[in-house]
Amino acid sequence: PELQTAMGEDLSYDRNRKTMAAVCGGVEGGGTHSKAILVSDDGRILAETDGPCTNHWLVGTDKCLEAINDMVQKAKSQAGLDTATPLHSLGLSLSGGEQKEANQKLIAEMHARFPELSRSYHITTDARGAMATASEHGGVVLISGTGSNCKLVKPDGTEVGCGGWGHLMGDEGSAYWISHRAVKTVFDAHDGLVTPPHDIAYVQKAMMQYFQVSNLMGILPHLYKNFQKSHIAGFCRKLAEGASEGDALCRYVFSQAGRVLAQHIVAVLPKAHESVFQGERGLQILCVGSVWNSWEFLRPGFTEVLEGCGSVSFTRYSLLTLRQSSALGGASLGALSVGIKLPLNYAANAKVFYTHSFSSQH
Repeated sequence: PELQTAMGEDLSYDRNRKTMAAVCGGVEGGGTHSKAILVSDDGRILAETDGPCTNHWLVGTDKCLEAINDMVQKAKSQAGLDTATPLHSLGLSLSGGEQKEANQKLIAEMHARFPELSRSYHITTDARGAMATASEHGGVVLISGTGSNCKLVKPDGTEVGCGGWGHLMGDEGSAYWISHRAVKTVFDAHDGLVTPPHDIAYVQKAMMQYFQVSNLMGILPHLYKNFQKSHIAGFCRKLAEGASEGDALCRYVFSQAGRVLAQHIVAVLPKAHESVFQGERGLQILCVGSVWNSWEFLRPGFTEVLEGCGSVSFTRYSLLTLRQSSALGGASLGALSVGIKLPLNYAANAKVFYTHSFSSQH
């Protein structure tokens, strides 16, 4: 009965089949890897699958659409659903999902190329998908994975952004940025252009091993002719290992990343509605991306920058990390766009890993 009220006549669409009309899909599209999820209208997760990069600015529209189709069809099979029956909705939470015209073009191509995939589509940014997974009340989404981006998501769903301009114009504090900073420190030290803040020996050795070269010249093809953003970003893992082992330069670069990530929050704060500062967690900062696994090394720079930002309304902030893929938020927003409200368990979808109160400091 609930399904009939939620869906109206759509239930007759495939009443006698294994599939239900109200299966909603969601995709989290990242610069390195992606995830798809299928959710029933009562909020149960039916299947989850993984896939490659789906940022159409990086891999092109064709590869992006094929990857999405493959992941979702695989998820349908995994859930025991008929792959020839379209989903009720598919919400795509994509890095690079900001531009309306590009989104409309993607949706039109999805309908044309993969008519069995979904009956309706909704494309949103990776930030909005992440926030929709964690909370209905808005806050800041701070992404630091392959690239970086910061979005203040207001309670009404509108966004104010800082960053997200890609590796040539931004990506500050991301894995790519951290890797690039570390590598450039070595190059600059060799040239005598800039005195390094700490000894370069560990980073230099790790760099040669990671790129499998024996000198600086050997790294150039990786930076130019055979450039792969995700490959350079992957070097950040080695730097995180160095930081864990106590290497001062690795720790310094991570601390600098923490500073510049916090600076993104400072940039969007003036545009925040007072309601996002209320509630027991204060300002919710949702931290998305693998760089946050190195929070202990980001923390010194990050907390120092925010320390000066406390105000009458901004008295507390909490850092949260998702326990569920933001594909779930994508699915929720996609369902909402066709009039279905998925009942999500927000408390289970995200956990707080750091809280700071300014009141105790001032």
